[in-house]
Amino acid sequence: MALLQLASLPNSFTNMLPLERKSLFIASKPFQCRASNNSFANSREYISRRSANFQPSLWSYDYIQSLSSEYMQGESYKEQSRMLREEIRIMLSKVVNHVDQLELIDVLQRLGVAYHFINEIRNILDRINNMDTPKGEKNLHATALEFRLLRQHCYNISTDVFVSFLDEAGNFKKCHSFGAKEMLSLYEATFHSFEDETIMNKARDFTLEFLKEYLTKNKGNHLSLLTSHALELPLHWRIDRWEARWFIDAYRRRENMSPAILQLAIVDFNIVQAIYQEELKYTSRWWKRIGLAEKLSFTRDRLVQNYVWTVGTNFKPNFRNFREVITKVNSLITTIDDIYDVYGTFEELQLFTEAMDRWDPKTIDNLPDYMKICFLALYNFVNELGHEILKENGCDITPYLKEAREKETGDIPKSIQCYMNETRVSEKEACEYMKSMMHTTWKKMNEEACNSSFPESFIDVAINLAKMALCMYQHGDGHTIQDPKINSRIVSLIFQPIPDLYAQKSS
Repeated sequence: MALLQLASLPNSFTNMLPLERKSLFIASKPFQCRASNNSFANSREYISRRSANFQPSLWSYDYIQSLSSEYMQGESYKEQSRMLREEIRIMLSKVVNHVDQLELIDVLQRLGVAYHFINEIRNILDRINNMDTPKGEKNLHATALEFRLLRQHCYNISTDVFVSFLDEAGNFKKCHSFGAKEMLSLYEATFHSFEDETIMNKARDFTLEFLKEYLTKNKGNHLSLLTSHALELPLHWRIDRWEARWFIDAYRRRENMSPAILQLAIVDFNIVQAIYQEELKYTSRWWKRIGLAEKLSFTRDRLVQNYVWTVGTNFKPNFRNFREVITKVNSLITTIDDIYDVYGTFEELQLFTEAMDRWDPKTIDNLPDYMKICFLALYNFVNELGHEILKENGCDITPYLKEAREKETGDIPKSIQCYMNETRVSEKEACEYMKSMMHTTWKKMNEEACNSSFPESFIDVAINLAKMALCMYQHGDGHTIQDPKINSRIVSLIFQPIPDLYAQKSS
């Protein structure tokens, strides 16, 4: 599980995540590669090698460096954002009805601006959680929304709140008063369940049947749009910033939408997007400087996708250092993966693995040039990052970073293929089994996240990493193949600002 795997890093590593990027201070001069200009100019060049024929990157270095946004330097946008945030804080303080409070929190979260109101939201949820009146007496929508938000924020809420909606046999009552709004709320709530909460399994089956039938009879309205979106992928499994981009358009069509909330969401999205562009430009310069994409042309040049992974795991503006560092990590891992899975011969991979184990640049003379280049790029990166964290946090994480490398691997069959081979079942049966495993794993992660002693920012990164993997590979290998649907999402997330609401009205 992502949460358990990330837990192997020391706590001091999590402490550096929110830091703004600082210039690297390198204690010693990085090792330089003495490979010839022709990086394959040795006897190994004539070895017959595999080729994956990876597509070149869709976004060139020059294109990335040309990015600019009026939202980066525009003080007027920052002031507008500040004023809108104050207006919404007043709005949060004036809402009294707890269902209205929950719905407002839900909207702010889906629009991607809830991080501006952390204290206000926490105070509201504290009061709702401590209410003396029994939760979930009659209103299924309110009960399900309350359960989902409290579980999401790790409050101790039991599934007993749904007991009043069950019949004598323990099944959900097929009540005619339950409409699509109530059923959609309950459906989304089920994805926050823990293991052994059978009532939530029944709720998912119950709502899924209803919502599928609802969609066959209703098209084009706001509720059917939300329902179709939820059935494709539940809210709890979606990437925050991609969801915000989608929901801004959906919220715009809502009859009772708040213009102030919508405008804040648009301005905030564009301001943060401008920050992403600056981060991408910085990592693009690093990627060009180390020369792996140029010298190792057999590898995947996926800097933009590697950066998007980091936005998916933590989108907040003050986590710039985290995104820039992890983009570098992702890019190096992608390169090393291609060396093992695509290009390297078995003999070369043995030598490369031994060099990794020794971790000494003085002992790499017997490696082919392309491996020397990769090893030294990784070696310099690990030492530079280790020194910076030691300087900032007083902890040496270099031994942990050295372990983040590839072992001897080959082309690995997909999990579905493995299961089909082992059990002799059909592809459809194998897919259903994998889906059930995914649901079980999410339940374990939900429970572990609510009971973990790790900092909240660390837990969020771990959970979001699982979400990002699901979204990137939902319709195939979005990382490698550069699927048009994923590319469209990347463009909307990184490169394309949302048209300003006020500007549209004045034009």
